[in-house]
Amino acid sequence: MSTQTTAVAVPVLAPQFDQFDLSNPQHLAMRKLMADVYARHANALLCGVEKSAAAYRGMGEGLERAAIYVLADPVLSSLSASLNFAMFYMEEIYRARAAA
Repeated sequence: MSTQTTAVAVPVLAPQFDQFDLSNPQHLAMRKLMADVYARHANALLCGVEKSAAAYRGMGEGLERAAIYVLADPVLSSLSASLNFAMFYMEEIYRARAAA
């Protein structure tokens, strides 16, 4: 039986760690978690609930720590770090827009 590997390119800090390996169950599960946290964070900001958005950003930080210390996976660590940067900057943009 042959397996097909599908990769999703994501801009990250380290170019050698830029793809999910969707044949890896850990990558597939983490991708689902990261997408859920990101969507909930964005919805919280859209609804103006900054406290909830901060909680979801905290969940993203937890995913990053799990990738680093539990899974010891450099690909997931890099991608989850990128997710956290994106959520942080989204909050900064939200605050700047609210102040304007």
